[in-house]
Amino acid sequence: MSSMQVMAVRYIQQLPESKLGSAIDYLRFLCEHNHPLDDFDYILAKQADMDTSTESTSLDDLLLDLGISYEEIQEG
Repeated sequence: MSSMQVMAVRYIQQLPESKLGSAIDYLRFLCEHNHPLDDFDYILAKQADMDTSTESTSLDDLLLDLGISYEEIQEG
């Protein structure tokens, strides 16, 4: 195992159970995508982590509010 892999395992072992799921999701994402993440990706992820609201909007409601259709999204 490389020194980087040893370091990654060490960090994973130190994570509390509450953060382990996010770490696994992120590692899965990295393994499945060939393009590197940029600063914008990290900003979005941080905002998502900080969002504790329980409100949600359905896609149908959002499209209605924006005045667009599913077909327009698929064409885009």
